Amino acid sequence: MKIQEPSQQTIQEAVAGSLSSVDSIIGFIQPGIFNLAVRMLGNRDDAADATQEILLKVVTHLGSFRSDSAFTTWVFRVAKNHLLTASIKTRESPEVSLDALHESLEQGMAFNEAQMQPFGGRTLQPDEKLEAKQIALGCTQKMLMSLDRDQRLSYVLDTVFGLSSEEAAAVLDVSSDAHRQRLARARGKLDAFAARSCGLASDTATCQCEKQIPAVRHVRASGADAPKSLRAVHPIEQDEVQRNFDALVRMGNVSAMIKAHPNYQAPASMRTAIRTVLSAEGFLAGPQSLH
Repeated sequence: MKIQEPSQQTIQEAVAGSLSSVDSIIGFIQPGIFNLAVRMLGNRDDAADATQEILLKVVTHLGSFRSDSAFTTWVFRVAKNHLLTASIKTRESPEVSLDALHESLEQGMAFNEAQMQPFGGRTLQPDEKLEAKQIALGCTQKMLMSLDRDQRLSYVLDTVFGLSSEEAAAVLDVSSDAHRQRLARARGKLDAFAARSCGLASDTATCQCEKQIPAVRHVRASGADAPKSLRAVHPIEQDEVQRNFDALVRMGNVSAMIKAHPNYQAPASMRTAIRTVLSAEGFLAGPQSLH
């Protein structure tokens, strides 16, 4: 996952007021910002709200961009400043702790064993295989949410976006050493948890994603599941999960599992909403001005 870098000409034209260039910049950075927000906030609704606010901040402050750094570094900084303090609708760390997640997985395994026909003793149907992969996506996202936001952001910038220590440090406004220390602490926590609790990462851990299916279905039937959690996978994302997930998780480490997440698709209505807000605030002549 990368945030695409628009050309200097596009940036200059957008700063000068070109509506088509503003729209091009939104198109360049929206996918990456939404994926960053999903991984930082853990919920599509929260991520969509945050992404819209970040994009509005970027567009309305284009005049403050200075070419002494990459445009994407500046965009990441805007996103970082918003995401580290964003209010969200769902609970996060410390309520989402690795100990609580381990206990929940143990309960799910016990629930499966109590069924008349527990999962794990037969070949899964295609829809069940996809459901197990979606459970893995949700579980690894909960692992991310167990980290405090500073550690989570360092981990995501490294593992998902592939930023170097120097690039990430520039985004975070810390030294490279400080970023690497945060990253090491985050990796240590997640790797230790996976070795203890995750059958995808450890041969000695008993938890298997397919064995969590009965408990997940039970919770969903009770109405307690978030309506737009990571299990609400877009059809395009389903195809990507099916193609890439197995190959990546065979690497047997947490970083590979986090990378196995698909490129989450931002709501199609987001760009229209952004245009409407910009128009209402006087930045555009009207929402019809951008195509």
